[in-house]
This record gives sequence, C-alpha cells and structure tokens, in this order.
Amino acid sequence: MRPGVESAILVGRGGELAVLRDALAGAGAEQPATVLVGGESGVGKSRLVRELLAGLGGGRARALVGMCVELGGAGLPYAPFTAALRGSDVRLDVAGDGELGRVRLFERVLAELDRLAEERPLVLVIEDAHWADRSSRDLLDFLVRNQQSVPRLLLVVTYRAEDVHRAHPLRSLIAELTRLPWVRRLELGRLSRADVVAQMRAIRGREPEPELVDAIYRRSEGNPLFVEALLDGGPPAASLADLLLDRIERLPAETGAVLRAAAAGGAAVPHAVLVAVTGLDDAALSAVVRPAVDANVIMVDGDGYAFRHALIREAVYGSLLPGERGPLHRRYAEVLAGGREVGVVARHLIAAGEAGPALVAAHGAALDRAASLAFGEQLEMLAHVLRLWPSVPDAAGRIGADRVSVLEWAVEAAHSAGDHARGAGLATEALALVDQGSEPVRAARLLVRRGLMRRQTGQAGDLDDLRAAVALVPAGDPARAGVLNDLAGRYLEGPPMPDAARAAAEEALTLARRTGDDRAQAAAMVTLAILAARLGDLDAQLVRLAEARRLAERVGSDHVVMRSLHHEASILLGFGRAERSAEIARAALTRVQAMGVARAYGAGHAIDLIGALYALGRWDEALDGVEHALSLAPPATFRAHLLCYRGVISLHRGDLAVAEDAVAQSHELLAGAAGFAQDPLRLPRLEIRLRLAQGRTADALAVLEQALELPYLADAARFTWNLLALGAHAVAEAHGQTPLLSRLREVADRVGRFTPVQHAEALVFEAELTRAGGTFDRTAWDAAVRAWDELNQPHRLAQALLPAAEAAVLDGDRDTAAAMLRRAAKIADDLGATPLRGRIDDLARRARITVTAKDTVPDDQVRRELGLTPREMEILRLVSAGRGNREIAEELFISAKTASVHVSNVIAKLGVANRVEAAAAAHRLGVLDTSGG
Repeated sequence: MRPGVESAILVGRGGELAVLRDALAGAGAEQPATVLVGGESGVGKSRLVRELLAGLGGGRARALVGMCVELGGAGLPYAPFTAALRGSDVRLDVAGDGELGRVRLFERVLAELDRLAEERPLVLVIEDAHWADRSSRDLLDFLVRNQQSVPRLLLVVTYRAEDVHRAHPLRSLIAELTRLPWVRRLELGRLSRADVVAQMRAIRGREPEPELVDAIYRRSEGNPLFVEALLDGGPPAASLADLLLDRIERLPAETGAVLRAAAAGGAAVPHAVLVAVTGLDDAALSAVVRPAVDANVIMVDGDGYAFRHALIREAVYGSLLPGERGPLHRRYAEVLAGGREVGVVARHLIAAGEAGPALVAAHGAALDRAASLAFGEQLEMLAHVLRLWPSVPDAAGRIGADRVSVLEWAVEAAHSAGDHARGAGLATEALALVDQGSEPVRAARLLVRRGLMRRQTGQAGDLDDLRAAVALVPAGDPARAGVLNDLAGRYLEGPPMPDAARAAAEEALTLARRTGDDRAQAAAMVTLAILAARLGDLDAQLVRLAEARRLAERVGSDHVVMRSLHHEASILLGFGRAERSAEIARAALTRVQAMGVARAYGAGHAIDLIGALYALGRWDEALDGVEHALSLAPPATFRAHLLCYRGVISLHRGDLAVAEDAVAQSHELLAGAAGFAQDPLRLPRLEIRLRLAQGRTADALAVLEQALELPYLADAARFTWNLLALGAHAVAEAHGQTPLLSRLREVADRVGRFTPVQHAEALVFEAELTRAGGTFDRTAWDAAVRAWDELNQPHRLAQALLPAAEAAVLDGDRDTAAAMLRRAAKIADDLGATPLRGRIDDLARRARITVTAKDTVPDDQVRRELGLTPREMEILRLVSAGRGNREIAEELFISAKTASVHVSNVIAKLGVANRVEAAAAAHRLGVLDTSGG
C-alpha cells in the first residue's frame, strides 16, 4: 500500500463521532457511559476511535487503549487491560486465592480507574473485543456494570460484527450490557456514494473521475478499507483478500516473506521474536520491514510490529501453504519456550501438529492461568489437554496426572469462571471414569460440585447429587462433614426441609468435632442456629452464631463468617429487632468492603439492611440502598428482590407504575429460577398488594390462590404469616365472597407461630378474617396495634391503627378513634404513605373527626422547619462530622453520586454556600447528636 492511500480526514462519520463526543462530555459532567462500537471488517471502527482520541489534546481527558488479539485462551489473560493499564500500580497477573482473589482483583482495577479519572475524564478503549479472552470479557462485564462507581469514565469497546455469531460469547454479553441505561450500542454502516467520493478526494488530492467513482463504489459497496485497496490499483474483479495480497506481492520478495512469517505470529509480533523466527539480525530485519511500514501494511507497535488491519493479516496467513505453516508455528514455539507466553506456545504447537509437546504446554499454561486468576483461560487450556489426550499415548506420564484429575481441575475452573453449565457437563464426564467403589470421596466431591452447579443453572437433579454424595462417603471419613454441610445448606433453601437440614447438620457437627475440622464445625453450627432460632429460640442461637464466627475467623473461612452475619441479620429482623438487624447488616457490608468484594458479595447483605430499614419506616434510606445495590449489577434473584423492595415502597407511596414495573421485571428475572432464597413469597405479596391498589381484587385473589398452593408454606412461617395476613385482607376487601377463606384457615392451622413478628401477623390475620365476615372485632384490632407498637414497625402499626379506629367508631368511642387516626396520620405523613393517609382522611371525614397537626419532638420540629427529610438530616450530621462524599456513601451504603446529590440538597435548603457553613448552621440550630460521629 503506497503512502497516502489512507484518507487524511474522517468522512461519513459525523453523527457517530458526535455520539462519542457527547458521551465524553457526559463523563466530564460525572455521567459515565459505555459505547459499544460494532461494524464489519474495514468499516472504520478503529479510525473513528482514533479521531475521538485525537481531540483530547490540552488535557481535556486521559486515554487508555488496549487491544485484544486473536489468541483466545492461549494469550496472556486480561491482555487488553494489561496494555491499557501499563504504568499503573495494578498488576493483572498476580497470584490469588481462587474466585475471591479474582473478585478482589476486579475491585482493584475499578478503584484504579476511579483514581485515574479524579482530575479529568478518562477514556478507556478496548479494541477488537470479538477476540477478547474469557477473563477480559468477565472484567469488561464487571467494569461496565459497576461503572456508576467511576462517574468520569467513558468506556469505548469495538468489535467486528460479522464475527459475533449467535454462539459467540460476546453476543450474549452485548445483549446484557445494552440493557443498562448508561450503555449505548453504535453500529457503523457502510459509506454512502457521496462519502466514498469524499474519501477518494481526500486520498488522491483531487476530484475523482465519475467513471472511477462508479466502479469503486460498486465494487467496494461503501467499505472504506475496500475503497483504499481498489484505489491502490488492485487487479480487476479481485476479491478483497486478493486486493490486499496484491499489495503484499508488489513489495520486495524478502519483505513479503517476513510478512508471511509475521502473520503466523498473530496480529502483533515483537521485533526480537521476529528476528529469532526469521533468522535475520536486527539491522537486516529493520531494512526488510521498512517497505511494509512505508506502504502502511504494518505499523510499529511499541517494540514490535502490528498489521494495520486484521483483514490484511488474515489474507497473508491464508496464503501460507500447509508446508509453510507447520515449520513457522514450530519455530515460534521454540523461540517463545521458557517465557511467559506459555499459552501462545501451546497454540503454536497445536497448529504445528505436535500433539505431545502441545499437551504438556497446554497443561503448563493451565497452571499459569490459575495462578493469574484467569479461570476462563485455564478452562480453555485444560480443554486443549483433554482434546489432545487420545492422540498422546503417554499423556498421564507427561503431566503427572490422570484424565480424571484434568477433568476435576476443569470442573473447578468452570466453577470459578461462572461457567456452571459447562462445569456440570465436565463433572458428569469425570464421574463416568471414577470407580465409586474404590474412590468414594473423589466421586462424592464431583457429585457435590455438579449438584451445586446444577442448582446455579436451574438444572434438575441437584438435590439428588448431594444426597448421592453423602451416601458415598463412609461414616467416619473426615470429608463427610463437609459434604453433609453442603446438603444441609441445600435443605435450608426453598423449598425448605428443616428436619432433613437439622439431621445432616447434627451429623456434620459430631463428625467435625471428632476430627478437629473447625471450618466444618462452624458451618454446621450456623445451620443449626438458624433452624433453632426459626423455632423461637433466639438469644441462645445468637450466642451460638457468635461462637461459630469465632471458629470460622480462626481458620480464615470468610464464607462461613459472612453466612453467619447474613442469617443473624435475617433472624433478628424476623424477631422484630430491626435496629439490631440493621447494625449486623451494616457490619457485614463493612466487612465485604474491607475484603474488596462488596460488589460481588454484598447484594445479600444489602437486602438484609434494606429489609430492616423498610421495617423501621426509614424508607428514603431503604430506597437509597436499593438504588446503590442495583447499580452494582447483582445476580438475577437478588436484583428481583431489590426491585420488589423498590416496588412495595413506591406502592405504599402511591406510585403504582413503579410497582407494576417491579412486578414485571421480577417475573422476567425469575423465569426458570427457584425464587428468592431470602424470602420466596416477596413477589407474590407485592403483586397481591398491587392488584388490590389497582382495584383488581379478582386478580389479587388469583395470585393469592396460586401462592397458597406452594408446598413449603408450613415450613416457612417467617414468610407465610405475612402472606396469610395479606391474604385475609384481600378476602376482606372481596367482602368474604370467596372459597379462599377456608383455604387460608387451613394453611394457618399448619403454620407455627414462633416469633413476635409472626404473632403480630397472626393477630392481623385473625382480625381480617373477622372483617371478612362483615364485623370489626375491636379486641382483635387493639391487640394487633399493641403488637406492632412494641415491635417499632411504624407502617404496620399505622395499617393496624386504621381498622382499630374504625372498630372504635363503630363501638361509639370517638375519642379513642380520633387519637388512633391522628397517630396513624402522623406516621403516614412521615413515611410519605399517601394512599394510607387518604384512607385515614376518608374514615375521619365519615366519622366527623378532625385529624389535627402532628406532635413532633424538638429535633423533628427543627427538621421540618428547615424542609429537610429524615435522610437529609442524617446527611447533615455526617457532613458536620467532617465526612466526605465517599465516606458518607460507604457508611450509608449509597453511591457517591447519591451522597453528592443529598449534600447539595441540604446546602440548598439551609441557604448556605458550602459544607463548612452547613455544619456551622447545624451546630447553631442544635440538631446534632452523637450518631453522626
């Protein structure tokens, strides 16, 4: 290709360039964005990105660029990010501790990007993502989903559209990412005839002849690279590959030979490697390569060379004869042997047909990938080992392991990479080779892993696998305790089987104590504490959970520690100790943040905190937590749970559209899943409430009827009583004209009452059933009011006060009714529960009762006078304590952006200029206490 064949100006991409520049401007205004740029080969994706980056002069933004290369799992993991972050403090190939280590690594990369974007916007470009290795795709997915944590980041990803076929892993990732509101997909089409004319004019420096324009536009079909090749004087009627090769053939013969050697090395080859492969010395190679650089066929890329376009490299490599390819790949393997490119060596050996050495190299590369936390690439290298195995007679001797061991490693790699379906298949293949009679523990571990992965993917047979595993391990074997704990944990999940869980955990505990297995002992203690607490034994089980945590911390089992904290928060909330539940959930979130895995493992603890805040009536805080947790892109079941919390609060505040959206999204997210692990009845309860609010009583009863058929209601009292109370309310709204009345009673008779919350729900249930019969039982409603008052759950209290007030009115006790309505009205106003306030006002109007202004404590009175919400008052206290936005965000589990918005609102409402003046105003008004310190 002659100099000047590439257009000096970008043509036909004004709209697309404007999209990128707008996205960059948004990043400057702390509105992060990702733009996925797709298009066919040669259409100008890289040129578009170069044009964007060319306008970043004068310190407008910082740019980092990383290229993916066509090596799949063979190249260095995280290659594009390693290249982009070269020079930063983050190393992407450090050893770690399995899946948890990889999560920490991802968190570090996100933090580094945030640091780099502090002073000015940051543009991170990942080119040719269709070639990205599995670990790079996983990291890209993580960064995009958590991009709201880096508000000044623009992420640009390019990919070759025709290569992203239906089965390509990038295709599903693109589909998932484009659902995020900050992600935009930009597809580059071919140039119009006018654009081709402009391109030709820019290349040739003069107006092109009409006949030439017609010919080139017809043959190029508007592909810019094809236009360049045709203008370069290729032979008539040639294909694009022929045109590109024609350029190579016009170069000196020795240059063409080096280019063919370079093509076998990949899209980019270091100078030193090419010297060794070709046998030329430095000076000779430089002299031979220069004509190709001058012709713009290849470019200098750091300390090596890269083909200007992947299509050029593909055309050159495709021209190699079979007798040329093998020796070239063999030579690359020899040159690279002993270096860090172990996966590349394996790829070259495979291409050279050297099965034995290739198997050994792939095995070595798998070990390297595991140490680098690149589990997807480890899995691919192990897949190479397994494919090569039949053609290498002494395969086991070469690597010192049998085929089952390789399959076991592949199963664990698939688990760590999140490829559960593939891992389950590999476990099945391994189980077919294991003699269960002579190696029962080995078979049991494979069954456990397959069962857990089947559970993750919704496949049938997961529980059968765990049961079979327990049956295989001999009674006295130390491994049995761990297998029993896995089975007990599965029995705790929906549908729960508490008796079976207890039996498995008790046996695990006995065996763990006998063998001195502290980790298994702690895990069993957590399960048994959960089961006992659910039957009403709280305080003793809190002691047991604390003891289990001490054991787990002693042996470094973070998983057991976090599991105990989650269940303690859940149990406390179930007993009505919402304040303490919130404290435990916050402690858990603080711990996962300190571990560096908050985004990956914090969703469950966030839901615990949000549930406690919801019960306490701190709805603004709960919604902040919901939005922050959703921004961290949690798994589907957790996302649905969060959406349901958003939906129910919005419903209670009168926004039925948000609630409807939450129901629809949750059904979509849970399609094929087992349901919520923490509260399997949350979605049906929300849907029943929504249908009642919409006046669709029949639909509400239909949802109720379906929920009452679930098989585990008797074993899930902590969730079932809430459903029964709501169901009785729905039946009462239908004036009792439904056969569900007897069904509700039948289910209630099978469900125990073990906690104060369940007792309060049962009181509401009984009172609502009476109302369904046409009367208000004042005694029943008064009892419900007392129960919810003792539990400090304001919304449930107000909901009980309303019918209790109506019962008092019907009883002629207007003074008591007035006091109840005024108290309920104050709660409704504080919560922003406008539909409830409307029902209160309606009863007050009918009963001719005046609902007067609310009594307020002094601090609350000052807050109201200032126009601050309870959430803003908390923000003011933290600002006065000297907390920055990030510290506020971490303490309250909200995003830094949300914290910034709250601080700005507080400053505006106080009428001050900055944070210092806001703190001074707070001190002057006397609205601070020690909670902010």
